[in-house]
Amino acid sequence: MFALVLIALLVSPVFCQSGCTSELTFGKTCSQNKTSTKWYFDSKLSFCYPYQFLGCDEGTNSFESSDLCLEFCKPADQFSCGGNTDADGVCFSPGDHGCKKGTDCVMGGTVGFCCNKEIQDEWNKEHSPKCSQGNVVQFKQWFGMTPLIGRNCNHKFCPTGSTCIQGKWTAHCCQ
Repeated sequence: MFALVLIALLVSPVFCQSGCTSELTFGKTCSQNKTSTKWYFDSKLSFCYPYQFLGCDEGTNSFESSDLCLEFCKPADQFSCGGNTDADGVCFSPGDHGCKKGTDCVMGGTVGFCCNKEIQDEWNKEHSPKCSQGNVVQFKQWFGMTPLIGRNCNHKFCPTGSTCIQGKWTAHCCQ
């Protein structure tokens, strides 16, 4: 029973701001403002991603930085399996033998989830992107440089002169 309650608490999204569950709004082009990169919370993947804001009529699910978006929308202790897919149980250390065959223990603090290994491997590959030509575009976060990963190339988050590469769940930029 305790494990089920624990899973429910860790998997159930608890949003700190009502705008976090709002649809992404790109805004409208206007003469007084330029386009800029902003961040929104994607409730399907439970993470913050960049998009190109058009300059006016900003929606409620819009933040100046990845850090602000995460601070307002995602509890620090919330984690999930890759692609925000369902877990197949709980575990307490990497390599935990309590996970079924075909799953891996993915830790999120003191407890982990038994996640589908195939999906988790695909997710990890998308979040450690490589470019066939050039380098992955990086951006600075509080803990250092990290790949600029967006939800979809249609969000036009890649800097000028770079190319957007779409994956199954997310996209990245190569320059």
